[in-house]
Amino acid sequence: MIHIREITPDDAGKLLKLMEELDREADYLLFEPGERPMDEVALREHIRKLEPPRFGTFFVAEATVAPDTDIATPETDIATEFAGYLEVRRMPWVRVRHRAYLVIGILKRHGGKGVGTRLMQEVESWARKHGIRRLYLTLIAENKAAVALYRKMGYETEGRHPASMRLGDRFVEELTMGKWLD
Repeated sequence: MIHIREITPDDAGKLLKLMEELDREADYLLFEPGERPMDEVALREHIRKLEPPRFGTFFVAEATVAPDTDIATPETDIATEFAGYLEVRRMPWVRVRHRAYLVIGILKRHGGKGVGTRLMQEVESWARKHGIRRLYLTLIAENKAAVALYRKMGYETEGRHPASMRLGDRFVEELTMGKWLD
C-alpha cells in the first residue's frame, strides 16, 4: 500500500536515506553517489525553511513493507519506507510565483506501481490550491518511463538541451517538459 503525504522536518533522515539510495541506483538523476551536498541536519533545515507553500515543499510516497523487515517498529509492528519523493521548488516573486519546478525520484523496486502518477496527482492538487498555474521539470530524453509518465499526465516537451548531462563516458540530451494547470 502506498500513502502520499507532505513531508515534515522530522522526515529528513528517511528522505536523505531515500535520496542516497536513488543516487546509487538511478542513472538519470543529477547526483552521483557521495555527491549529495546535504546531510540530515542541513536537509531538515532546508525543509523547515521552505515555509510551504512559499518556496515549495516535498511529497513522499510511503510504502508499507513486509513486517518482518528490520524497519518495523515495536510500537506499530508495521514497517514503512519511502518509495519515492517529489520536490516542488518555487520562487516567491510576483512575476514567477505562478510556476514551480519539480524533481522526482522513485526507487526501482517501486517503479511501475503507480507511485509516480500518485505523486504527480498530489502535486497538481497542491499547486492549484496554492495558485500555481505552471509546473515544469527536466529529464534525460532516453528515460522512456519518465517521458511516458509525464506525457500521460499532460506534460509537453518545451525544450531540448543536447549534451546537457554526462552519463559515464557519454553525453545525453535533456528535455524540459511543462504543463499549464487550468
